[in-house]
Amino acid sequence: MSVLWIIGEAKSGKSELAEKIFTHLPGKKFYIGTLPRTPRWMETIKKHAARRPKSWKLIEIMNSMDVATKIIEESSKSETVSVLLDGWGVYLERRASKWGKENIGLTLNDEKAFVEQMYEEYRRLLSVCDYLIIVEHIKYTPPTREDYEADPITWRVRAVVSRCLAEADKIIYHDKLDVSHKDEEFVKQVANEMIMHSNTRIQH
Repeated sequence: MSVLWIIGEAKSGKSELAEKIFTHLPGKKFYIGTLPRTPRWMETIKKHAARRPKSWKLIEIMNSMDVATKIIEESSKSETVSVLLDGWGVYLERRASKWGKENIGLTLNDEKAFVEQMYEEYRRLLSVCDYLIIVEHIKYTPPTREDYEADPITWRVRAVVSRCLAEADKIIYHDKLDVSHKDEEFVKQVANEMIMHSNTRIQH
């Protein structure tokens, strides 16, 4: 498998970059959408849908990433699969909010259970993907105790993301690098790196 994370500010063009790289990856393509179909998100959903090739299989999730994992797993048994997960931070925020409502009086130490649960969800998805691209806008640095006291929900999301990032094969910091989906040479370079990395793992 090969894993790429693209981190950047909202509306920075990171989704377009991810989609362009994705088109150069082999196999059946799955697009995991996490945005709820509410007025707040409909414009973004429509924009993404308009750019997305009809051949990509869309999986929309709300309450469990395992729904997508099970669908993808069936295809992975017989063919190469590439997966693009966009808006995972939105999904994590929903889960983090629900966790807080269901578990009152938590301490920072108690929060490890949520981080572990979400991390394992991520690992299960990863295990059925040959190629995985994740697009994220949350801060990528590990959160502090002060962050937790200020906003427990955001702390939970950042704690999960920072743990997963530590294992990524490649990270593109879109807000730090001058990268564009229009730079076809860069797009192909990243896609080729993912393919080469995956082939190296298979050989070993």
